[in-house]
Amino acid sequence: MSHNFQAVWKPTIFREYIGVKPYPDNLNNFPENIINPKISEFHFILGFATEDYDQEGKGTGYFKRTWNYEYFSPDKIRELKKKYCNVKVIISIGGRHTDSSEYPFNPAEKELWSDQAIDSLKEVIADYDGEKDECGCNNVIDGIEINYEEIKCTDTDFAHYIGKVIKELKNQVPSIKVVSIAPSDLVRPHYRRLYQEYHDYINWVDYQFYDQKVSSKVEFVNLFRELSNEYQGKLLAGFSTDPNDAGKISREVFLEGCSELIHRKLLPGIFVWDANDSAVPRSNEKPFLLEEKAQHLLTGSD
Repeated sequence: MSHNFQAVWKPTIFREYIGVKPYPDNLNNFPENIINPKISEFHFILGFATEDYDQEGKGTGYFKRTWNYEYFSPDKIRELKKKYCNVKVIISIGGRHTDSSEYPFNPAEKELWSDQAIDSLKEVIADYDGEKDECGCNNVIDGIEINYEEIKCTDTDFAHYIGKVIKELKNQVPSIKVVSIAPSDLVRPHYRRLYQEYHDYINWVDYQFYDQKVSSKVEFVNLFRELSNEYQGKLLAGFSTDPNDAGKISREVFLEGCSELIHRKLLPGIFVWDANDSAVPRSNEKPFLLEEKAQHLLTGSD
């Protein structure tokens, strides 16, 4: 099988999920100390905007934010952007499947779902609208991400109805400049179809490498190369500090694999799930150690 992925001459982006789980005492604001100013773009991904479900467990398309608005308010984002002009803030749409919560893509009425999703997400984004601030930061929210881990429809339907939401939000909301998707192994065909049909609207792909067993650096690098063939140089490597994801890919394998990909000029960036867990490491390590090491790799720092 040939690999026609594009070479990346210099990594440009680091992303950090935040607000996605219960908050430790020391995470009541954006952890600005983890922002490396040498990174061209540092994205905080706010999670999640989740939808309401009817009595049959089907999605209504009516989305609302679930993160702590006070902790991650528009004013706090403006202040952060004044200090760090490489920062962007993204809203993640969907939700992560857990033992106690399920957030499937399973629309009750498909055409109505798309229209309701567009309208309600515009309201979520509008809550963060603000005036132009210093350093040329024109907006508070810079983009959206699609992050459904459970999909109860065909790949064709998923691509059509999610694609419509992506296209209309990017066309109708001036601040939405960045769109990403977050595939995992179990729903890889659905996201592949979505990307094939709407690749012009999708900027980054946050593939959840930590959601499947990856035992060695070679296995990690080969999987990345295979996925890069599908996602045309937009693929980011992801690692999880969530204890629930432990044992699937080690930190050593991940960092060694990323180093190899950077050496081969194939890695545009890295993302980490999630700040809520990184703020309270489970061992005698300092908080956000993985984030620090990953950004050092991307910037070539010591």
